[in-house]
Amino acid sequence: MSQRTLAALASAAVLAVTAGCDPDDSASRTITAFSDKCSLDTIDGKPDPLVRVKAGIVEFAGWAVDSTTNRVPATLQVFLKDSGSFSYSLEAPHRIDRPDVAAAFKQDGFLKSGFLFQADLSSLKPGAYALSLKMPDDGRLVACPVKKNLVID
Repeated sequence: MSQRTLAALASAAVLAVTAGCDPDDSASRTITAFSDKCSLDTIDGKPDPLVRVKAGIVEFAGWAVDSTTNRVPATLQVFLKDSGSFSYSLEAPHRIDRPDVAAAFKQDGFLKSGFLFQADLSSLKPGAYALSLKMPDDGRLVACPVKKNLVID
């Protein structure tokens, strides 16, 4: 394993421990609930827990449901946090159908739980970022840890 890969893995391990501990610095809302019904399935088509990408356009795909209410909030954010104080939120522009999720949970209301969008990460500094999903809904902020890390080269 290269020294660069080892450094990225070490950074990702630190981030995995601290992910989701701090609210998004740009938002005034505090996390009021945690959900365990979510998945960041792929980053740029890769399902790995640690994904390396070049700065630029990156695709995110997955699904998320508020497990405390069993509803699909209209708004979804992919939250990135580095090992310091920097954090960044990517807003999923719309939700998509995930009939597989609705069938797996036997919940027709989970049909619109999916997301698939591209985000321009060229303005982010190179380094490792821990990822989580956040769903603002009716004055609440529901967080969903996904145990994924992104390294921008």
